[in-house]
Amino acid sequence: MSKILHLNRHSQIVHRLARGGVQEAIWAEILEIMWSSGHWPSPQKDLHPTCLMCGRLVCGPHKQMVQQLPSRPLRRLADESPVLKVNPDRLCRRISDPWMLEDAPVVRHCFWDPEDSESLRVSVKQVGYLGWDAVREHLESFSVQKTAEQCQSHWRELVNAEHDGTTQNTLRALENRSLGERWKRRDDSISAEMDAMMEETEVENVETDLGSGLILWCPLLACYLSPESSLARPPASLLPEQIQEDFLVGLSAFFRTPLVDRTGLLNQECSLRLAVLDPIPDMDEAFSKDLATIMDQRAESLLSLAAASNCKVEVLWSGGIDSTSLLIAFLRALQPHWRPGEGEGRCRGTLDPQGSDRMIVRCSADSIAEYPWFHEQVLLKLQGAGAIDLEPLADSEEVTALWEGPASRLTVTGECGDQIFGSQLLEAAFVKSELHAIYEQGLDAPWQETLLPCLLEMGVVRPDQKERWLAWFLPFVDRCPVKISTTFDLLWWLNLACKWQTVCLRLFQRRPSLSWADLKRIVHFFQTEDFQQWSFRPEHHAAKMPDHQRWSSYKQPLKEYIFEYTQDTNYFEHKLKAGSLCQVNDASQFVIMGVDDQLNIIRFGETCLSKRQMERMYPNDGLRKAFWKSREIEAQAERVV
Repeated sequence: MSKILHLNRHSQIVHRLARGGVQEAIWAEILEIMWSSGHWPSPQKDLHPTCLMCGRLVCGPHKQMVQQLPSRPLRRLADESPVLKVNPDRLCRRISDPWMLEDAPVVRHCFWDPEDSESLRVSVKQVGYLGWDAVREHLESFSVQKTAEQCQSHWRELVNAEHDGTTQNTLRALENRSLGERWKRRDDSISAEMDAMMEETEVENVETDLGSGLILWCPLLACYLSPESSLARPPASLLPEQIQEDFLVGLSAFFRTPLVDRTGLLNQECSLRLAVLDPIPDMDEAFSKDLATIMDQRAESLLSLAAASNCKVEVLWSGGIDSTSLLIAFLRALQPHWRPGEGEGRCRGTLDPQGSDRMIVRCSADSIAEYPWFHEQVLLKLQGAGAIDLEPLADSEEVTALWEGPASRLTVTGECGDQIFGSQLLEAAFVKSELHAIYEQGLDAPWQETLLPCLLEMGVVRPDQKERWLAWFLPFVDRCPVKISTTFDLLWWLNLACKWQTVCLRLFQRRPSLSWADLKRIVHFFQTEDFQQWSFRPEHHAAKMPDHQRWSSYKQPLKEYIFEYTQDTNYFEHKLKAGSLCQVNDASQFVIMGVDDQLNIIRFGETCLSKRQMERMYPNDGLRKAFWKSREIEAQAERVV
């Protein structure tokens, strides 16, 4: 091999290879993994081999490779057109503190040394879901004597310091989950895979009956299956071209999420065969239900389903708008005669003490921080009366392991709420980012003057491909039951039609096997046709965010539903959309390339970095025959020739 290796991480393995005794095929495969994982020098100037594996496009070790890359053009093609500018922090920015932590009326002149602060973090993570008195008692086990009010005040100071960027982010970090540890874990995974390869003498091919299309996919899979992929051109170096040549891959790069168009129109020219599980419904002109009715009926139907299955309903509450509104729907059904109120004796109505037999609310310290009033005035009071059970949800390790939970529970999430009402990308109109046109022109501007310029500037769409891209995209725009004119309209429609399926399945992408029963045990509250039909009505579409100049008006109908129950003016007027799953650490070391419509998990090796391991796991061109469109193979083969 004439290339010079960077020996910064895997020098021991390289030395073992240099001593000889390793088969040439194993040699080549280990070198391929090194290159594909970023341990070779860049094959071209300013091109990191994994420069475009950002956000949710890929999982596990791949994602960590680029987590701190700066926002800049990472490469230009031969004609000087730019290739996707990466800004991994884009979707994590907030206009202001989204938790709206009010100032607590307590004495703030209380000294906390670093060890006491760390003890507070531990206590909040372990017992914070029970309230600040429980945190105070837990702190006493560390010999720290503080009042509940002082604990609450200092916790808010720590949270605000992290949001301001003045301290290292540790509140959401698990033990051994720092970025440095995650890099180390990634390297350890790659090293372990290389070690295993050097020890093996013969690899047995595994036959797998694959489905006819992918329901969840990674854009890198298209690069692995491309006839152009080779040791000379590993998948990572093919991704820039794939983003610009395959428009759906490019749009997925823009959204930081693999998309599946539920209308089927955008999937037709994708180089991968995709399968739609939940096609977008046609508009029902006779539909007339209001949102409150849909919310109440959905909660009642899920309670009935749980009762028929002899299950308890388990609600995952983040403190955000979606999960708070659905939790209130369940509380309205279980406790129809009770409403919250501040202070002792100010709650209204009577409670059914048997409610805890039917519902469990799981929440974390972050849930409480996002909506402390609701936790204190609603959940703790209901728990104290025996009306609900409260259980901790400590970190993402538990979130990603929900599918292992007891069959005696029906888990309910707030997924698909964002798809019904709009998109997280609407935030770009209020926060400066690389989406300059959206920020400068706003959500009421024609989408052709905002979204398309962003795609061109970021290198997702090449200027010479603009007309072909529009010919591909406009039929999808015309398919919408609501007339698409503005940036708001289009971002909502893309989210509803194309991101829906990935959102419904993302909790299941970290496991070695999957069954249809698993998918039924976790229910997404907003994943119904009624919610979609509601969103199609023009008057409801206008109400989703009545003031496009004010970010806090996003999801106004849900906030009105919450306010009717809580009478909490502060939350109603000021609460901002804040992502929940993106706030927790990725506790998984599991890497996949996709899931097909037979629920086969597509993966090879430990890190999905070796094309040779892919070919051994799926012999006889199995993956390409199942999921790569032959006409694209022929077209690419002609380009190679």
